[in-house]
Amino acid sequence: MARLFGIPGSIRCRRALVVVLAVTSLLSGGRPLAAKTPLELLGETPKPRFRQGHTLLPLTRWGWSMPFDVRVELAEHWGYALEFGGQATPRNTAQLDDPESTAAKICALAAADPAKYRLCVLLYRPFLDKQFRQQLPEEAWCHDAEGNLIEAPRRRLSPEAPDKIFHDAAALSIEALDKIRAKAPIAMVLNGGEYALGVFGFCGEAWGQDPEVLRAKGDRDWFDYLSERKADQERVISDAVRRAVPDRLLYIYYHTSGCPHREKNTTWWHWAWDYRWMKPVSDIANSSIYYKQFNSGWTGGDDMLTQQLNAVGRNIALGEPLSYNWLCAGWTQEKLGDEAFSDMQHYMGYLKCCYTAGMIGGVAGYFSYPKGGFDQDLGDEMPSWLAQQVVLAHAHALFSHHEEMLRQGDLLPGPEKHRYSEDQPAYELPTGDPDLRVLARKHRRRDEWLITAWAAGGEDRSATVTIPGLGDVTPEARACGSVYRATIHAGRPSLELLDPNGMYPTAR
Repeated sequence: MARLFGIPGSIRCRRALVVVLAVTSLLSGGRPLAAKTPLELLGETPKPRFRQGHTLLPLTRWGWSMPFDVRVELAEHWGYALEFGGQATPRNTAQLDDPESTAAKICALAAADPAKYRLCVLLYRPFLDKQFRQQLPEEAWCHDAEGNLIEAPRRRLSPEAPDKIFHDAAALSIEALDKIRAKAPIAMVLNGGEYALGVFGFCGEAWGQDPEVLRAKGDRDWFDYLSERKADQERVISDAVRRAVPDRLLYIYYHTSGCPHREKNTTWWHWAWDYRWMKPVSDIANSSIYYKQFNSGWTGGDDMLTQQLNAVGRNIALGEPLSYNWLCAGWTQEKLGDEAFSDMQHYMGYLKCCYTAGMIGGVAGYFSYPKGGFDQDLGDEMPSWLAQQVVLAHAHALFSHHEEMLRQGDLLPGPEKHRYSEDQPAYELPTGDPDLRVLARKHRRRDEWLITAWAAGGEDRSATVTIPGLGDVTPEARACGSVYRATIHAGRPSLELLDPNGMYPTAR
């Protein structure tokens, strides 16, 4: 309407505009003419086309619950699991007793067609409940040499806390899962972590005062000791989940990977656990890297792809070449303002690099509650929280058609060492331009390569790289990423662009 009337003119014109808008609002049931719901915006957006029969894992989501119809739409057309909604707490699962509740309707869909509606549940985390923590025995917490409870700056769980408290927590988590599973099969279980035993950066001061902890640690370094203890404690819960949901597609604990910050500085281990110990906790490696959160974004000395490949290198070294990662292209952060959000073109390019590096699905995260919630009228422009899910779906669909190259191919190490971890390869091919990134996979049984070229910064441009076994090639790098299939014909490399429409590579 505003575009129709052009630049505001006289008072008479402005009054006329108010009248027209008021009438339009009445005719549209009180909604502004341009107002659209999330479901309507999704309906206007080209849908991805997935390869029939692909086995990439369903996409999932972390955040506040979306409206029922949006959850169903994402499951039916966008490659997402069907979201149960919120943590599977006793309160949420109690809603299953009401057949008219959203929770009951979600489970009814999953029960009727589990192949189409693959149910995703966020695991209940009792350690985050104040009542559960208050009931923990004193020996669960750190004490000083005189036996006094260490209260400042706060109580810290001991690495030597009794196993029973983890069995108790697991029982509460599984009780909720069992109630859901009685209604419908569960495909995906996401454990958001961030409970119980913390990291050295937050808790080291208390642990260093506890004689029992120091005796148990002995001569081992803190990182090795704490990683083993964290893994032992968390295995109690993860093993319980596996027994309760033996037919699941995925269970992951946030987060379990080779650590994106590994060797970045001398204190990186203060904020991590060693994947060597933590690997059994999750079904697959899963790293957590969010736009402008402990990184410089797409470019700069601490960019997200460099961090991702650091984790990937460690994962590969420990026999886990595939991953299912926690992803986010930004959320409202006051200190960053508009810079907190990425444009969707560069986010697409980054995701294509992640898939080429071995990602077979991911969690779409968004960590601030949208003003007015998820079901309000949004205008005619898709908000970032929804656009990010759309972009991830289109990237997922593209690689569903090239799944064999992910599962039967290897990420090529490249000739250089990683910028942080000099004990492992960079796992990308040098271009001579730090903002021009190229990754490649080689099929294990035939001369075929999958190549992704990404203009992480600057204009779209060509990148000349040397790929082992293939030779020199010059793909076109775009902000949204360019994915190529490479073969050898008549003794020379041949490139085929697989995503001419970079943002909607498989759209119907």
